[in-house]
Amino acid sequence: MAIVRTILPRKGIIQPRHGDNYEADMDSNWSLIDSLLQDSADVQTAVTAAGTVEAWLQDRGLAGVISGFALATSATLSPGLAGGVLYAQGKRYAPASPAPGAAPASSTSHLWYNAASGFYYNLTGVAAVSGDAYLGVVTTDSTHVTAVTSATKIYGQLSAAAPAPSNFTIPHRLGRTPTGAVIRMTSGGAIWFQSPTDMDATNLYLVASDVGVTAKVQVW
Repeated sequence: MAIVRTILPRKGIIQPRHGDNYEADMDSNWSLIDSLLQDSADVQTAVTAAGTVEAWLQDRGLAGVISGFALATSATLSPGLAGGVLYAQGKRYAPASPAPGAAPASSTSHLWYNAASGFYYNLTGVAAVSGDAYLGVVTTDSTHVTAVTSATKIYGQLSAAAPAPSNFTIPHRLGRTPTGAVIRMTSGGAIWFQSPTDMDATNLYLVASDVGVTAKVQVW
């Protein structure tokens, strides 16, 4: 009698059937394995359904420089810019030789990166599109980049030193309101956040217990 074999639908398991008297319990077990067995396609489907890293970053408002992308002065209107890693609109951008283009002459402008349209400058210091990555400040004369200030990296650290035992502010240079921040004291005394406004798109608002107390503030 010819042996008939069935290929199960999900994973392509070959289910043996021995004529008319095949073992029904064995077939049942193989069908159960076929329905439950996961492979890479199932994992990818689950990841897509649950949300990608891109969606995770966008949902949490995280955009900016992860590493590198240090700005430098130059003999032209195009600032020096080292390679690195950044995220904009949840997308990773990691060129070896980024080309930001020429900055506006005789001005202090802000350099940004958009995942769809690339680098751009503006004078406001406010992202044109939510999720743009901030790279820093570029100051020019008529023909040169004369000064630069690179952006703070995601999970970067800022130095805080109190000028007096009272409220003070420090710019965080993230290009957006931080998602969070943690203060780590580096001296005696204490520094804490003001209330009700502790941070905005430009500054951290702090309070010091004494003049000269210092801290590191990690932001993201």
